[in-house]
Amino acid sequence: MNPIYESGIKFIQTLQTLSPSLDSLMEIISFLGTIQFYLILIPFIYWVIDARLGFRVLLVLIGTDFLGVAFKQLLHQPRPYWIGDVQVLAEETSYGIPSTHASDSFAVWGYLAYRVNKTWLWVVTLLVVLLVGFSRMYLGVHFPTDVLGGWLLGLLGIFLVAKGEGWLSPKLKKQSVGALIGIGFFASMLMLLAGWLIGLLIASSLDPAEWAQYATQARGISHYFTLAGATFGMASGYSLMRKFAPFQTKGSWAKRIGRYLLGIVGVLVIYFGLDLLFGMVAADESVLGLALRYVRLATVTFWATFGAPWVFLKIRLAEPAKS
Repeated sequence: MNPIYESGIKFIQTLQTLSPSLDSLMEIISFLGTIQFYLILIPFIYWVIDARLGFRVLLVLIGTDFLGVAFKQLLHQPRPYWIGDVQVLAEETSYGIPSTHASDSFAVWGYLAYRVNKTWLWVVTLLVVLLVGFSRMYLGVHFPTDVLGGWLLGLLGIFLVAKGEGWLSPKLKKQSVGALIGIGFFASMLMLLAGWLIGLLIASSLDPAEWAQYATQARGISHYFTLAGATFGMASGYSLMRKFAPFQTKGSWAKRIGRYLLGIVGVLVIYFGLDLLFGMVAADESVLGLALRYVRLATVTFWATFGAPWVFLKIRLAEPAKS
């Protein structure tokens, strides 16, 4: 066995001497690195705190997660419980390095801290990033090197958005709404193309037979459809919001909470409702199932970025933004 993996397994075995007393806590902390958690967090930022900041945080998340999925497949390395004697406290069907829980939490919280630049938020960011990384090792689904790789990838995601927005934003502001929607769709298609090409690239590099029972979706393309759909919905929704439903996030906390509750009900109904409905129509990995996944995630982010703000304005839960 690779000596790095050998030492990583010993480290995880040491952490798991604390099991089962910390199992539930680590599962909760690990949830803070999931897409489902960001479905709750990012709309709050977008509707209640600052729409522009919320949009950029969503952009950082999607971009970083895309890089994470791509590198997972390109490197196609195992998870600890696939190859070593560690407790299986959680199960994952994708490859190991980098940890996307680690990369996404680093990118989202790191970008927030960088933009807001408040001491308390830097402290929260440090705690969340370290605890999420720790939880993934404790649960036996990541080596220390996977977590470190995730943190580095998260840092790259922040760097690319922070540097790219200053160069790209002025150019995008000159584009029409239709052009911006087209750009968003084109970007989503590039994601799907990248996923397909990566699949071709690694097709001849077979996994060890003993991984087969674990890596059941490791080479799948479904997550690319998730991210591509989210990208198109985000780009089209945000462009339409700025043109037809610009809103202020200010207001009484009663209105802010009302916005959030109404909006998040819509997010959850679309996300879980369409998942249930589309699951009755087609298998997830079928061509139709993948297309429906794209539609579902596009609908979620479109509602969050445009549909909900439009409703907020109509029922006066938000005021129009001043030009």
